Amino acid sequence: MSAVVTALRGNRRSVEEKIRSMCSVVRLGDVDTYRSPAVGVKESRWLKDAGFTVAQSLVMLQHTGRLPSPDTAAIGVRDVTSRHVLSPKRADVLHRMLEIDAESFPSPWNLDTRTFHHACHATSEHRVILAEDDASSLPDGYAIVGRVGFRSYLQRLAVAPEFRRRGVARALVHHASRWADLRGATTMLVNTEPTNTAALALYRSLGFDTLSEPLVVLERAVYPMPGLPA
Repeated sequence: MSAVVTALRGNRRSVEEKIRSMCSVVRLGDVDTYRSPAVGVKESRWLKDAGFTVAQSLVMLQHTGRLPSPDTAAIGVRDVTSRHVLSPKRADVLHRMLEIDAESFPSPWNLDTRTFHHACHATSEHRVILAEDDASSLPDGYAIVGRVGFRSYLQRLAVAPEFRRRGVARALVHHASRWADLRGATTMLVNTEPTNTAALALYRSLGFDTLSEPLVVLERAVYPMPGLPA
């Protein structure tokens, strides 16, 4: 589950500069690949003209106003920055988070250290929300939330299989919403695959509405495409 902000900044930039500014780089087989954020129709046309192809289709959901009061007070959550998580002193925390991510998202959609950093910094402000129980200092699940102006974006949500159906995901969404609300955001956006019935049920139970325009993620090899301006 992810919702990533994208901005095709400035017509003065070259095609390749714009692509580098908005896309993450992932390794698919033996090729480094540009992967776009989840984008709408207008941005997808621009990317297709630059040699990208659709790799994933997504549903966008939106919640306006505050979420209902949580019923998950027994679940411990806290928010930190990506810098905190990426500190060498917390390598075990990052390892556990990426392990949970791999259990939640099939390859090649799971995060590594580089794409985790990119997801966190897709917005001007972010927090990583960690769900932790009393028995362990390692997370049971995590979320990434970002904010731009009055909009917040639930970039990622993942819970370890053994802790699912216990309210952990709900607690993470509530904490992410509260963090964004305290910073002036009035709307939260999230996207997920149309076949992810568990995620859709969670968001709809929290009052999220499905938006009419679908989103897509596109990919293209890192090397410049023939015929494109440098």
